[in-house]
Amino acid sequence: MVSIGDKIKILRKLKGITQEELSDILHISYQAISKWENGAAQPDISTIPVIANYFGVTIDELFGYKMNALTNKERFIQFIVNNGMLKIDAEYAGSNDEMKFNINTEKFETNAQISKIGGFFADVIRENAIEFDTLMGLAYHGIAFSSAASIALFEKYGVSVNYCYDRLVPDSRNRIICGHTLTDNEKVVIVDDLIFSGSSLIERVERLKKLADIKIAAVIVIADFMSVKEGEVQTGAQRIEERYGTKVYSIVTRADITRAINNDIIAGRENPISSLLH
Repeated sequence: MVSIGDKIKILRKLKGITQEELSDILHISYQAISKWENGAAQPDISTIPVIANYFGVTIDELFGYKMNALTNKERFIQFIVNNGMLKIDAEYAGSNDEMKFNINTEKFETNAQISKIGGFFADVIRENAIEFDTLMGLAYHGIAFSSAASIALFEKYGVSVNYCYDRLVPDSRNRIICGHTLTDNEKVVIVDDLIFSGSSLIERVERLKKLADIKIAAVIVIADFMSVKEGEVQTGAQRIEERYGTKVYSIVTRADITRAINNDIIAGRENPISSLLH
């Protein structure tokens, strides 16, 4: 269970202030704050309302912290960590080297997990006011995520759209699309799991455009690893955006995850990385 000291540390990191700066605000020593965050002591009861007021949370939220102060990106990062989907490279030692981690999209194993992910995808669509006709998932992982997103769009926001997904191997009638039939000029949102150099996604979109001259309204993925193909200067997302005149959205990016790890958003412990190295 996360302690009140852990919660104060998370809130302090989100504010971007040091222990010394917080001590000045609360008119106490920074050593006292250090003890709270290390679990060696707890705030005096008279200080708790001041702390809650400064961070903009209720006292109940401070003790039974619901993470309302976190952004959607930070909530999603905590979600994938708590469900064993995000792993930090054990070779990373907190040096100046690039942080190495991976997201295992095959760890999304339960209906509860898929439902939660669908909600995050739906939020991205609504928060960015994406206008489109059809939601489409790319096989294989994108099928489950797009299906969950389509359900969340309807249940959370009352939005009804066409839905389909593609096949990697045509069926007996040589069809590669299941569900809604794509038509020319249709605005399509593509859902997939991860994006690296963008090459495989471009190949799949070109395959779809041979069936109908669709317009790519947006591409939405779980994470953009911002990789650059050898010999290129653009990331995969940038290549797709330029090629199709669209926008690539991701629930999180490599930079988001790195920032969350460095700011202790994930574990709320003195050394959050150590808790993730299995």
